[in-house]
Amino acid sequence: MVRLKKLDQETLGLSSVMERITHARVLDCFKDSDVIYFVVAAGEMGKALGKGAMNVKILEREIGKRVRVIEHREKVEDFVRNVIYPLKVEEVVLQGDVVEIRDNDKKTKGLLIGRDSKNLEFINMVVKRFFSVDVKVI
Repeated sequence: MVRLKKLDQETLGLSSVMERITHARVLDCFKDSDVIYFVVAAGEMGKALGKGAMNVKILEREIGKRVRVIEHREKVEDFVRNVIYPLKVEEVVLQGDVVEIRDNDKKTKGLLIGRDSKNLEFINMVVKRFFSVDVKVI
């Protein structure tokens, strides 16, 4: 079950702009310093991106910031894969209330964790908006 988070006026406005341009159902919207993230319903990624990612380009021009679209999934492991895309990892496994991202490549692990664990904190923040789990890189 998808738990929708409360959106403030700005993110609500951004979500409606996204839905108006793409006709994709937005489940969540949040901001990073220079990127606006939209989580769209499962199966809506094609609509959200548009042909040749044209919808994203239109959105970026209209909003004035970079846009990243993440497709929601019911299975937390699949959702985590979508959050970390375009990185490819060996496996994503749910162990109790912890999702383990496993990969032997040190460069991939470094990118997942990030400087001062910023990337891993971001991944955890996004996943916790929909699932009650922690994400760890193994």
